[in-house]
Amino acid sequence: MRIALCAVQIPFELGGGAEYLCDNLYNELIKRNYDVEYIKIPFKWYPPEEIINNSLAWRLLDLSESDGVKIDCVIATKFPTYLVKHPNKIVWLLHQHRVAYDLAYTEFDDMQNKGKAGEIVRKKIKYMDNKCLKESKQLYTISQNVADRLWRYNGIAGETLYHPPPLLGKYYCENYDDYIFYPSRLDPLKRQDLIIESMKYVESNIRLKIAGSGKMADNYVKLARTHNVDDRIDFLGRVSEEKLLNLYANSFCIPYVPRDEDLGYITLESFLSKKPVITCIDSGGPLEFVEDNVNGFVLEPDPKQIAERIDFIYENELSKNMGEKGYDKIKSMNLSWDNVVMNLLENVE
Repeated sequence: MRIALCAVQIPFELGGGAEYLCDNLYNELIKRNYDVEYIKIPFKWYPPEEIINNSLAWRLLDLSESDGVKIDCVIATKFPTYLVKHPNKIVWLLHQHRVAYDLAYTEFDDMQNKGKAGEIVRKKIKYMDNKCLKESKQLYTISQNVADRLWRYNGIAGETLYHPPPLLGKYYCENYDDYIFYPSRLDPLKRQDLIIESMKYVESNIRLKIAGSGKMADNYVKLARTHNVDDRIDFLGRVSEEKLLNLYANSFCIPYVPRDEDLGYITLESFLSKKPVITCIDSGGPLEFVEDNVNGFVLEPDPKQIAERIDFIYENELSKNMGEKGYDKIKSMNLSWDNVVMNLLENVE
């Protein structure tokens, strides 16, 4: 079977969860002896008109055959890859262009100050989604949260298809040291600011270690100084795979408080490292795994509440028990690439 795997590329930007997913899917298909080609087109979302140009690039792409040989199916992932035409188009939806939907008219909406042009583009995105997603032979989503958004805004049903985190089989638990760990891209949607501010209310003698890079790096360093907690926070930047696994393995708790995350590898990675997770009621994907007062805590996005739960876990030595329950939950789900590949390709003719 010849498969074209379609992915978005942002030139010169370091990869995140979406890139890990596509890279891993590509490698897993290769392992199973499929003939796979990785199709990437650079994506630019500003000014808003560029979104339409990028969308047309995918829509005009002919992936029916190559050099006279049929391409059996395409697997599309996130906007605008799923605009591609193919009789066997399989969509595994990471997310849509969210500023046309749940992030519209919020502080994360970069189109609302573009006037009429922004509104026209927003409507065109919805039109394209409604038309092109319905062309899919099979439509999966990476989480129930993504499926719920798709149904809420487009009235289109998607079937949730979970997958393993990038380093499955390498996560381990070594100890419960005196630090909490937040690994993620430094971005407003990941809300590291909540955890930084919470440190001024944390009474236990612990540290916060933040791993990752991104546009908010300097702002977060300044924020730590503003709250007078910079002496209790370590900004580690991007860390190696070995270092990441070790930081998970020896933390006593993982705070993960994004705003409406699609899925969130960090929750899965934390539980596979047998660590409890603190998340928020509006964090999206993590809520599919975190059970309040069982394998972690689900709270309002409030620094004081977060600090109280951090102290509660630490002072009552709950890390091991809660972490074990998180580990058992993920293990019971039997996440595997065999299941992913089987479902994605089962209806391809």
